[in-house]
Amino acid sequence: MRIIILTSTRRGIASRVLPELCANPNLTVVRVVLAHGVSPNRKRMLKRKIQKTIHIGLLGALNGIRLRDWYTDKEAEDICMLCDSMSIPISETEVINCEATRELFKEASADLGLSLGNGYIAKSVFSIPKYGMLNMHGEILPRYQGAQSIIWPIFDGLKETGFTIHQVDSHIDTGQILFQEKYPIAFFPTLRETVEKNVMTARGRVPAAFSYVCEHYEHLKDKAETQRTGKSYTTPTFWQFLRIVKNHNMMYHESLTKRCT
Repeated sequence: MRIIILTSTRRGIASRVLPELCANPNLTVVRVVLAHGVSPNRKRMLKRKIQKTIHIGLLGALNGIRLRDWYTDKEAEDICMLCDSMSIPISETEVINCEATRELFKEASADLGLSLGNGYIAKSVFSIPKYGMLNMHGEILPRYQGAQSIIWPIFDGLKETGFTIHQVDSHIDTGQILFQEKYPIAFFPTLRETVEKNVMTARGRVPAAFSYVCEHYEHLKDKAETQRTGKSYTTPTFWQFLRIVKNHNMMYHESLTKRCT
């Protein structure tokens, strides 16, 4: 299976998945494409940001900026240096959905594309590989489409999280599910610590999952699960975030009580 990787981050999940794929003798990573943005249409992007800010409120938007650091992978290797050390061709483009990206995908003649740390990918890009592209969403689908990991299950009072590898289609996190792993949320004294520790758990599990899915893709595709229902999430409003904090504190103390009994 010939694989092409598309990523928008120099240090992130692509750097963790790449070595695992290269260690699999049944997979060949033919190219990595590092894009520095989502769309060349800056006016459209600005409009979307304004609409999102209106939707979640100014306090929600400011809090969302603070939350980004909780999800940043500070320990991942630089993807450019990693590709150089492993003799994997890497190319950089201005944005994901541009002609330069499309040309690189066409030249690669890959069987399967992987989206690792990106925003919206246009059909003109994800349809180029023979079997299309796969994405990893850091939550359980279809319940938490677009959701940031950990916080929305806590908002709902649930104690389970996970990640999903799915086919990329024309919407966000709505494609057919090929692989899903669920596990209990481990609670820590602060919400930030709970998010960071559980996200790190996912980072440790995702690379092997991608290797498995890519190797067995044709078999998994035949029994992939179509998402019939789902709810789309975004950054929480300030009041939603307060509920997340309240629920987290309650569930953390409940977990302490269970440990002591």
